[in-house]
Amino acid sequence: MSSPEVPVSEQPRQVSIYENVLQAWTELDLPALQKKLDDQGLELKQDQKLSLTTRKELAQKTRDFKKLEDAQKLELFNLLLKLYQNQIDEMASKNKKAESYFFGFYRFMAEAPDPRPLLELSLDAVMELTEAESLRTQVADLTNELAKKADYDVLKQRLLRNEQKAAELMASKLKAQEDEFRALIDEKEKNWQNIKEHHDSQIESYKSTVNELKTSQEVATLQLSSHNSQIEDGQASAGVLAEIGLLTRESETWKKRVFDLERRNEALRRELSTAQAGSDIDSMKEDYEKKLAEMESENVLLMANLKQVRKNADASVMDHESKLQSISRELLQAAKEIKSLKLKLESTSDYDDIKSELQMLRQIEFGEGSTTGDQPDDSIDSLMEKRNKELTNTLAEYRAEHETLIETNTKLQADLQSSIAEIERLKTLSVKLEADLASVQDASNGGFNDTASLVSNMTRLTRNSQFGAPGIDEASILPIITKQRDRFREKNKELEDDLRKHFNMISDLKRKNKQLQTDNEELYEKTRYMAAIKTNESASQRNKTFQPKANIQDLENPYQTRYESKLHPIEQFRLQEQERVNSRLSPLERLFIFLTRSVLATRATRMIFLAYCLLLHIVVMYTTIHSAHLQTLLIPEVGMRQSTGGNTGSAPGALAKPPK
Repeated sequence: MSSPEVPVSEQPRQVSIYENVLQAWTELDLPALQKKLDDQGLELKQDQKLSLTTRKELAQKTRDFKKLEDAQKLELFNLLLKLYQNQIDEMASKNKKAESYFFGFYRFMAEAPDPRPLLELSLDAVMELTEAESLRTQVADLTNELAKKADYDVLKQRLLRNEQKAAELMASKLKAQEDEFRALIDEKEKNWQNIKEHHDSQIESYKSTVNELKTSQEVATLQLSSHNSQIEDGQASAGVLAEIGLLTRESETWKKRVFDLERRNEALRRELSTAQAGSDIDSMKEDYEKKLAEMESENVLLMANLKQVRKNADASVMDHESKLQSISRELLQAAKEIKSLKLKLESTSDYDDIKSELQMLRQIEFGEGSTTGDQPDDSIDSLMEKRNKELTNTLAEYRAEHETLIETNTKLQADLQSSIAEIERLKTLSVKLEADLASVQDASNGGFNDTASLVSNMTRLTRNSQFGAPGIDEASILPIITKQRDRFREKNKELEDDLRKHFNMISDLKRKNKQLQTDNEELYEKTRYMAAIKTNESASQRNKTFQPKANIQDLENPYQTRYESKLHPIEQFRLQEQERVNSRLSPLERLFIFLTRSVLATRATRMIFLAYCLLLHIVVMYTTIHSAHLQTLLIPEVGMRQSTGGNTGSAPGALAKPPK
């Protein structure tokens, strides 16, 4: 049972809902959350076990406490009360921990959408997809079979038409054969009649010729008898025989010609009969109709195949669109991952700097341990790796300690400022309190003064008791003020002690900070020294290992300035004098000095300038040699032209022949 089709306008909204749900659950990271919940559950389970054991112990101690006497109960009451308080504190902390775990889980799951309807829809979609796949295969098979049998109606009509045409053709062929045989029989009879007449005429002619031959024979016999002695008789008989041979040959040729004419006449009569019957036209028409039917059936098959191909193309287009949507979603996910990776890469952008620092530290260690140069390379590498690890660990510890010291320093400074402000406030309060005490004492000795006290209840008491006994008020307020003064003094002493401790801690931190600065300066000097050595050894490796980055320069600026300030002061004076002398030079001279310094600054610029000079000299030498070679080639050519001109002038005289 298939669900109703979703409208086209609803599909993007559902896709966006699915994408939002997928994004929410991706951000939720359910496996990590499950792992975290497992850890928290194990921790809570362990806490439950511990609390159960502690509660059992507490219950046992309570039962033991109940069995004791009253005097012992008074002694152990505070201990038992403390145990109960500890148990209550532990339970409160566990409750707080469970609440934090719950709210942490709730923070993740509060915004998560309900996956049940989407999972139900996905299950329905999967089931419908399987049904749709089976139905799609059935539809494809049926469409293929239908495409193969698309010309069924055409074939049926063609079969009926062919049966009718076959019956008509059979009748027409029978009629044509009958007409043909009838015409052939008529022609045969006519030919036989003509042959009979011809034979009769030939018989008559033969009879006449026989009579003539008899007469000629008689005449010939007479002539032979009369002319036996003459030679012409033999010649006459030979001429007669030759005439007879010619006549016989002519008769044979005429017989053959007549026979051929009869055969041709019969063929023409047959063709005439067939033409009259129209069998050839019908056969041609039938052939054309067969071809037309075949073309129609092929056309129907091609149309069915075309429809099938269009359906397949539409299905492939839909598949490609779905694949494109999935690829676009994957691209968006990949873009988000790339963005996160870029952020991670930006957070680890100082990898090259740390690597260069590590290489410097390795080189420093190698320079310090150069006495073991005869050991194999593996031991050196292992020592360098160990030393590198130690230095990295110490560097990390120093950095962490430095950061913690800076933080503690800032905190202590803030505490110091707050304590100083508190001391000032307390001083002002103590001054006010002393003034108030003095005013109260004056009021108790000489009378009441309503405006002498700062405390509101005191003013109200003095106002209400103007006509009462002043000794009672003085006795009631002086102990309170003295206790408050004592508390202030104790608080001042505590604050002074804390301030003294803070000052000591700040001085220790400053001393440690100075020590770290000196250590960093020494390390910077070592790195500068190793960088200079490495620069002299190989420029390429120097550019790869000790080339300073921007952030390294920013970090090393204070150490660099301190390092340069520690140099000899004459060097600074020499640089200042050199700058003063250069400022007096002309612009061309300063430009020349700048160019020479830039050329001679590094090994690469020096090599480039040397290569440029060599190339320039090679070009100049090549041009001079080439011009000289061209000049040497041109001079002999002129001489050869002159010599060839003389030869051409003398050639006619040399080749001319002398006159005879």
